Amino acid sequence: MTEAYLHGMPPCRGQFKASADDFQVTEQLELPVTDESQQVGEHQWLWVKKLGANTAFVAGQLAKFAGVKERDVSFSGLKDRHAVTYQWFSVQLPGQALLPWETLEHPEFSVEKAALQPKKLKTGTHRANHFVLKIRQIDDVEAFNQRWLQIVEQGVPNYFGAQRFGHNGQNIEQAKRWFAGQLKRRLNRNQIGLYLSAARSFLFNQVVSERISQQRLTPELGDAVMLQGSQSFFVVDTLDASLLERYSQGDIMLTAPLPGNDKWASTEAIAELEQSICQQYPELMEGLAKQRIDHARRPLLLKLQSPQLRWLTDDCAELEFSLPRGSFATSVLRELMQDAMSTPNSNPNSEPNQGNQAHDEVVSQ
Repeated sequence: MTEAYLHGMPPCRGQFKASADDFQVTEQLELPVTDESQQVGEHQWLWVKKLGANTAFVAGQLAKFAGVKERDVSFSGLKDRHAVTYQWFSVQLPGQALLPWETLEHPEFSVEKAALQPKKLKTGTHRANHFVLKIRQIDDVEAFNQRWLQIVEQGVPNYFGAQRFGHNGQNIEQAKRWFAGQLKRRLNRNQIGLYLSAARSFLFNQVVSERISQQRLTPELGDAVMLQGSQSFFVVDTLDASLLERYSQGDIMLTAPLPGNDKWASTEAIAELEQSICQQYPELMEGLAKQRIDHARRPLLLKLQSPQLRWLTDDCAELEFSLPRGSFATSVLRELMQDAMSTPNSNPNSEPNQGNQAHDEVVSQ
């Protein structure tokens, strides 16, 4: 199913990820303790640059070097394999001085710096990711410029990228089989999380797409609107000039559901719309309810932070922007140009090597 475009089909084409260097991601996360004289603790935090390896694979290699189990290695979010990425890891090593991480050599990653810290790095600790992307062979420079300005001003749909659903949507199909009790193998924690996430993400995308198609992009009675910069939301029970002004200023954001088994957050006609869309996929809704997943909300639209556009040549542009944790850069590229993910090395599920299967992750996780 093709999700709706916020600004219509992009009028231009270009080449993305002609090489891994065309895609750079830097995790935005500060050390809890930055004063080197006060850096103590049983957790060794590592700033890692990687290229050609996914996050889980690097975590395994760090565990092997440190002589610990993989569960003793933590990271805040997953990063794309086919990109130059920088992110933090932590390794729990009680009572030990910093290991000689500079001696760990691997063709696909390197430890750039290390620091002792009192606490482990938890999932979702970072606030955002910073992206630098090169788009080559742009066929209509004027249209590209205009579409970029439109995206900067109005944002893009906050879709989960196709990567979340696996090659040809296989994660959704596996989720359906699991919910129906048709899988013969026992799933581990990571597989369970993957299938639950895929199911909820798929339903979220369908709701977002329908609201865009119907052009219902301003607050309505019953909408669950989220406060900017938080996960807190409230239900609109009065439509007045003050609320609409807050929306236009970006203080509050429309949301769509990540369905679960508890009370639906929105009410009135908006709840009816959301539920009618999700109930078109009863196997997913029933499966999520049985797994006792809490209902949650996610912003419907996504705004770029600190966006910049630079022209490197007549047909090559460099884009720079930050996205909140959990948002996909592919959602930006999808609105910017046609066939954004069809260029060489753009499929994050391609060419698995040495057990280093790629995850998402053109995503701000």
